Amino acid sequence: MKAGLGHVCSVTEEPGAKTVLAFLPNHPAEGVGTLARVRTSEAPDGDDVIFERSAERPMAQWAEAGENLLRIVPLLGPDSPPADGVDDCLPCPGCYRPVYDSSSSHTLIGATPFPLAGLCRLCADGTTPRSLRQADGVPVDPEQLVVLETVASAMA
Repeated sequence: MKAGLGHVCSVTEEPGAKTVLAFLPNHPAEGVGTLARVRTSEAPDGDDVIFERSAERPMAQWAEAGENLLRIVPLLGPDSPPADGVDDCLPCPGCYRPVYDSSSSHTLIGATPFPLAGLCRLCADGTTPRSLRQADGVPVDPEQLVVLETVASAMA
């Protein structure tokens, strides 16, 4: 991703089918890359590639993601020391996703006596609260719940 080169990584294999993650640079257009979850099968009718999910983003964002992966992946090994914090970022107050300086973050002003700063895009646009409502019964930290309810009421 960082170098702008294509890459395929096998995720699962089953009889007659395989699921892979594929990074396709400059697809569908110059300067845009696609990360896709693709299922391949050995079907006799020729339908052997099915895009299950995909995300198209500017190549610069994929390059940044690749740089971050190069830093993160070595830390996932079984012999790696436990993490003591997250590098160069603050957690989103709504979902605890890391919000890096290079990421877009949002501030909600006027919904509470103090501004809610550092919200990730998914919390700010209401995606996180919607997802949690759909996944009924998922335990949520009480502080997190207050932030998400505040965002939802401000958007209503």
